[in-house]
Amino acid sequence: MKKYKILGLLCLFMAFCSCTNNDDEVAVLMQPTFTVTESAENPGVYSFENTTPNKGEFYSYWEFEVAGNKVADKAGAVEYKYKESGSKFVTLTMVSVGDALQTSQTIDVIVAVAEVIVTNPENLLLNGYLVEGDGDDFTNWSAYNGGDNIFATTDALIGGRAATISNSADADPWSVQFVSDAIETVVGEQYTVSFWGKGNGEVVRFSTKPDASAQYGPDYTLTSEWQQYTWTITANEAGTNISLDMGKSAGTFVIDVIEVVKGDTAPALPSDTSLILNGGFEDGSGNDFTNWGKYNGGDFIVEETSDVLSGARAVKVSNSAAGDPWSVQFVSDAIETEIDAEYEVTLWAKGDPAVIRYSTKPDATAKYGPDYTITADWAKYTWTFVANEANTNISLDMGASAGTFIIDDLKVEKK
Repeated sequence: MKKYKILGLLCLFMAFCSCTNNDDEVAVLMQPTFTVTESAENPGVYSFENTTPNKGEFYSYWEFEVAGNKVADKAGAVEYKYKESGSKFVTLTMVSVGDALQTSQTIDVIVAVAEVIVTNPENLLLNGYLVEGDGDDFTNWSAYNGGDNIFATTDALIGGRAATISNSADADPWSVQFVSDAIETVVGEQYTVSFWGKGNGEVVRFSTKPDASAQYGPDYTLTSEWQQYTWTITANEAGTNISLDMGKSAGTFVIDVIEVVKGDTAPALPSDTSLILNGGFEDGSGNDFTNWGKYNGGDFIVEETSDVLSGARAVKVSNSAAGDPWSVQFVSDAIETEIDAEYEVTLWAKGDPAVIRYSTKPDATAKYGPDYTITADWAKYTWTFVANEANTNISLDMGASAGTFIIDDLKVEKK
């Protein structure tokens, strides 16, 4: 009997010693610490590193915004991109079996806002406003001949960047050629090509590529003031390059705003005379759009950043099922309107075949436009109405059809 008691006490002692040794090995949760590093190359991007000595012993997570999503910590730094400027409250939390500790910092974030230039959405040319490129290179454009005569300049009509041509002597027109990437064209249909230029009597002409079926425009003589020069063609290829042949005259001159549109009329110089605020949907954060409200179906209205008509943002609508037109409504802030005056509303859209319509607010005197059926390619949809209020909201009623589509560049102008 005594033998069993001794064995039991020995086991109990060994268990106690074992527990004591394990307790000695348990990591102690320490107050978290971290560093913050702002990226020098990418505005709005910050790196956060957990510098707590024994961090590997515990589960840790970050919150980069107040009540923001929890982001698990990892070895090394965790990178986060902020979309808008402001004071940001960052918290690191470390968790043990029976406790949790936090450390927070406030950082002042400055996000550079990319300049958005006003464009004509009808323009089929990529980089027709010459703002994209580095040094004396222009994205989507090639110098077939005389590349050393073509330079970038800030003496631009719009967008802050244009092309300067400097010819030391008279030569053949094709000795200096500035050629666009090919655009899709329909054989037999009309297209109007245009550019704005200024100089001192130099001669420029249009032509098309490929060479085998090239078409040639007339000579245009530049003046000292910015002026638009246009040429209408009937397409004879499914893919057409536009060339500016600029080697004929000695001298220095500037070209900008090169456009190709369907039909026989060149567009006016791009300008923003719209009465609507944030009609390009650039302002806002995430799925919120400044100056616009989601009256119904807000969960179906989100940000689109890759497939846009112009700028960096558009609006994507994804309806899971057909419903009433007003079951998904995206409504502008009110604009001042003159009673009995005519106004024109336009927007661009693409996507699944879907029906949308315009209407006005307030509801008591609302006006309703016709149904427009969205197609797979970007197209403009226009509605003209006579104002019956001194203040008018424009509503996009988009709930009638199931499907996904994108809208961009909405404008309202007095006729």
